[in-house]
Amino acid sequence: ANGMLQNNIWTALSQANIGANLQHYNPLIDDKIKELFSIPDTWKLTAQMPFGSIETQPNEKYIEDISTRLKIY
Repeated sequence: ANGMLQNNIWTALSQANIGANLQHYNPLIDDKIKELFSIPDTWKLTAQMPFGSIETQPNEKYIEDISTRLKIY
């Protein structure tokens, strides 16, 4: 469900010509982030999506072949 919500928000922002960047949280920083932004302990931090005006277009993203990024043993 989270993935669909994130995609819908990203699409809506894009249609409004607003750029966004999805960053997933690492649990190691949860306590500091909760303290810094007064986030209740009952919330689970999974990601943040900063958004704003599009100043430049992003560079083309090179995607490495999956066989060099994933190893199954």
